[in-house]
Amino acid sequence: MIQLIDRLREWISAPSLAGCGGLIALALLASCSAASAPAPTLQPALEPIRPAAIPPPGATNAAEPAPTVAAPGADLPGRLLLVQNGNLWLWQGASGRQLTHSGDAFQPAWSPDAAQVAFVRRAVSGSDIMLLRALDAVPEQITSNTPDPSVYSYDRIYQSRWAFYPAWSPDATTLAFASQFGPPGGSPAAEYRMSLYTVPTAGRRAAQAYGNAEAQVGRPAYTPDGASIVFALAPVGEDPPSLYRYHIATDRAEPLPGALQQSYDPAFSADGRWLAFAARAGAGTDIFVMPADGGTATQITHLGSARAPAFAPDGSALAFLAVPGGSTSFDLWVAGLQADAPGTLKAGEPRQITHDMHLDADSGVAWGR
Repeated sequence: MIQLIDRLREWISAPSLAGCGGLIALALLASCSAASAPAPTLQPALEPIRPAAIPPPGATNAAEPAPTVAAPGADLPGRLLLVQNGNLWLWQGASGRQLTHSGDAFQPAWSPDAAQVAFVRRAVSGSDIMLLRALDAVPEQITSNTPDPSVYSYDRIYQSRWAFYPAWSPDATTLAFASQFGPPGGSPAAEYRMSLYTVPTAGRRAAQAYGNAEAQVGRPAYTPDGASIVFALAPVGEDPPSLYRYHIATDRAEPLPGALQQSYDPAFSADGRWLAFAARAGAGTDIFVMPADGGTATQITHLGSARAPAFAPDGSALAFLAVPGGSTSFDLWVAGLQADAPGTLKAGEPRQITHDMHLDADSGVAWGR
């Protein structure tokens, strides 16, 4: 599993694969889709793992230009969280600063009031959901997926599992994330498929909400009313990934009406009117927006390497990560938004905010107040 994750992260940073990298990096997912809602299962099928020692992703070449830490004239509203080399960065106004130096922090998510941050701490053979009650607070561990960090052996694989993509409920009482039913089993070691989980931010007993023995769950996002969770689902095989909606009250999941095939990275606007996501567009990937209740998806970027959309808190802009032409670096971009015809949203010309920062595309962008 660790080999697969690291390879996927390497692939999404390669310029020749920037268009399909987002599809590959969908929480260990290759490309896939489903025509009908699979039946939930409490114990998704096991998947073989092939552990190997691979250097951490995101290392930059010393000969490359220094990364941008200030962008004059690009005064952005609110605060954005980004990840570079396993460290959290805070971008505020027209500049950014590094928040952590541990090299093991990924996939940050602001709470709805932007007072707290959930993120993933990656260790050997596993990862956990962590919680910062404030940016300068000591991280609290929400899940218990990794054993004693001093244990470096093959046996450690049988004690660890993964957790990815924390997403806050609108009332900030619950986190949704992708994880497995249990640690690996069998010989050789095999891991369960990634399922949709939820955990209270107080109490901390995680529960599986949805699992499928033939598919992997990717990044989730709560609908603004808190009634359901939209997530990427990639069947194991040749089918492309697509977006599903899990209804909390009925405990059922179904394909999201209007969402394109080969889509992932869902993100809702704060007012609940719009859903943005990344999807295959020709030979690459770009950002699309559609009404949250369903409708026609509109392509709003044409860069061929865009993913990880995030709405500004006031809905005035959309941030995302993309690789500019002639570069190997995922960087932060922002496009202004305005309502066009009823049911459609129009984006202005995207502006590149950072340069040569080699941001972690799978960690995406979190935009809070």
